[in-house]
Amino acid sequence: MNWSPLDQPFRSSAEMDTSTREKSEEMPQETAPSDLALAIRPRYAPLIEALTQEGVLSSRRLAQLLGCDHMVDSTSLLHVFLTAGLVTTEAVQQAKEGKKNTAGTPLWKLLVERGMIGERAMAMGLAVSLNLPYTELDQQLMDPAAVQRMDGRNAALWGAIPVRLEDNNLLMACSDPRLVDAERACQLSGLRVQLCLAPASVIQTAIDNWYGDEARMEVNQPIGRLDVRGMIPVAAADLNPRQSVTTLFDQLIVNAIAKRASDIHLVPDQRFLHVHFRIDGRLLEEVRLPLHLRNSLISRIKVVAGMDIAEKRLPQDGHIQVRLTDRMLDLRVSDVPSVRGETMVLRLLDLQVGLVPMEKLGFAPEDLERFRRNVALPHGLILVTGPTGSGKSTTLRAALDHIVRHQFCHVLSVEDPVEVRMDGVTQVQINPKIDFTFPRALRQFLRHDPDVIMVGEIRDAETAKISVQAALTGHRVFSTLHTNDAPGAITRLVDMGVEPFLVSSAVSMVVAQRLVRRLCPACRRQRPTTPMEKQLLLAMGVPSATSRRIEFLHVSPGCLQCNHTGHVGRTVIYEMLTVDEEMKQRIAKNEPASILRREAIKRGFQPLVASGLAKVLLGVAALEEVAPYMEPFLENNTPWNGRSDRADELTMPDRSHELS
Repeated sequence: MNWSPLDQPFRSSAEMDTSTREKSEEMPQETAPSDLALAIRPRYAPLIEALTQEGVLSSRRLAQLLGCDHMVDSTSLLHVFLTAGLVTTEAVQQAKEGKKNTAGTPLWKLLVERGMIGERAMAMGLAVSLNLPYTELDQQLMDPAAVQRMDGRNAALWGAIPVRLEDNNLLMACSDPRLVDAERACQLSGLRVQLCLAPASVIQTAIDNWYGDEARMEVNQPIGRLDVRGMIPVAAADLNPRQSVTTLFDQLIVNAIAKRASDIHLVPDQRFLHVHFRIDGRLLEEVRLPLHLRNSLISRIKVVAGMDIAEKRLPQDGHIQVRLTDRMLDLRVSDVPSVRGETMVLRLLDLQVGLVPMEKLGFAPEDLERFRRNVALPHGLILVTGPTGSGKSTTLRAALDHIVRHQFCHVLSVEDPVEVRMDGVTQVQINPKIDFTFPRALRQFLRHDPDVIMVGEIRDAETAKISVQAALTGHRVFSTLHTNDAPGAITRLVDMGVEPFLVSSAVSMVVAQRLVRRLCPACRRQRPTTPMEKQLLLAMGVPSATSRRIEFLHVSPGCLQCNHTGHVGRTVIYEMLTVDEEMKQRIAKNEPASILRREAIKRGFQPLVASGLAKVLLGVAALEEVAPYMEPFLENNTPWNGRSDRADELTMPDRSHELS
């Protein structure tokens, strides 16, 4: 059916009597005779009243009120208009005469073009002919919960808007059912979609009122936005390289989300375009795509991310917002040219998920309590150290969240970038392009009457000095450093130019941490420990009192719940250095990190190796996951160097109650 509801200037009809002409003077001058008749002729009064009271009329009820009961499901739209009295025989005769010069054009379409049939009558005629309900779309009766099931972009694209929810069905009003992608609408809403007819201008007014700028912006500016609602993940083997790159890219994102990936890597070689997912910190190959898809797929990503598709020689950065069914996701896109073509990495950042409560960080109960006490201090500098991707920012955000939930205070943070939105925290993102750096933000923060300040990272001497000064002037300051261990953070600040006596007074605690993968609880099982593993565990410091616990270790062979990787999620292994009076004196004397570490161990400091071994013995992590992080501690001359005569001195806290 090919029609266009175009309304031309009003033309009078011989059927109208004198009273009708008098009433017509009050109507807009561009109203078609059919719509004018619907508004003012007495025979249609019951129809208008029913629409006002009932909101939505079934096609049969509409046909009864129009007087064309037998025309439901009629294939002739013109007969519906004639029977309902919306078109006169005189108008049809004039259209037939005009049809001589327009062979093949339906009479009803000529009547639309001549302005005899308006969009209101057209919608009613289609409702009867297609056996669909009809509504005048009273916005006061529209269900907000139904409207929220659809986004402005698709509403404007389809010329359709939800009206109300009926059990598991979503009733959507449209002016042309052919324009509505009903299958996609079902995916987006999560409900079965039923269509009804309404005048086009009424629908457009409702879309503008309900969605406003969202509809206009997303239609006119699609760059940077992606909608994957309703799509379901598929097995990597079922990915179809022959489908459009648009669908292929969307499917890769959906698969990455389903597998809890933090990054998507697109790496070309001589034969394939490799797609890798980073899951729980490990890079795993997802699929190999034909090399001919490289340019088209990367170009598609560049277009969506707002990058220059013509630039292939220089690195570029982009940004995409992905709309899921229940939340938004951020994709940070980085493109680097290589000798085999462009390599692209997309980092997935969940804007509404990411705040981990302090209780779920993975700290032992006694260490968690110690961390809480230091976080609650009125002033001081707390540092979290470790390499990139070791969960430092997650730990700091957990500390800020604890403060916000238990205290009423002014919390400011400066980050690069702001990855997780936090309620109760004023978050600021630096912008080096306009010289808005960490030091500049910190100086401004100190004039902003803060109680707590979080610095995303101490990168330079100026940031270090301002952070220490803020901690000394009565503020709680949290920040991160890239050092291998906790004592090394002290000497790093001194190396940056901060006086040792200032560091000793400012720093209250340093936490060094790494992330290791958790064994999958669904397929975890015990196996006997090999002689070499027993020797390694004893060398690492397992005391004789717990030697019975090393007869068995836990492994996870893999199952559906862990995507056959044997691991689900990650946990932290850590060392926690509290700066007490003895440590302050040694820091003020500028003693090296090795001496600070040795003295801290004498005073009860538990190094990273102890935390890792505890997780292994509890069955939380596999020995091979923890062992790489322990090697540096086994190579030095500390008591953890594998000397069996000292093994009993290495006390391991009993944390069997932590295993769940």
